[in-house]
Amino acid sequence: MWLRKNKIKENKKIPFRRNQSTNFSVWDSMSFIEQIAMIGLPIMLGFIFYMMLDFVGMIWWLKIVIAAGMVLLLIGLITLIVNYFTEY
Repeated sequence: MWLRKNKIKENKKIPFRRNQSTNFSVWDSMSFIEQIAMIGLPIMLGFIFYMMLDFVGMIWWLKIVIAAGMVLLLIGLITLIVNYFTEY
């Protein structure tokens, strides 16, 4: 159909081999629980940071900005650490 995008076919990769095609969708190979976790866990972490900042007594929009920034900083830090140790 013309309304749907074509799914990217998954190419099996052999571990620790360079110069392989990485043209596949990781999201389609995830289970439903993994997909929910990828969406829900950063939201929950942001809510926890927001509740921790609620004790300080700041303005609501400033708490949202700080909590979102902290979540993005943690995601970026984890990404950098993983990329450093896997040397990708």
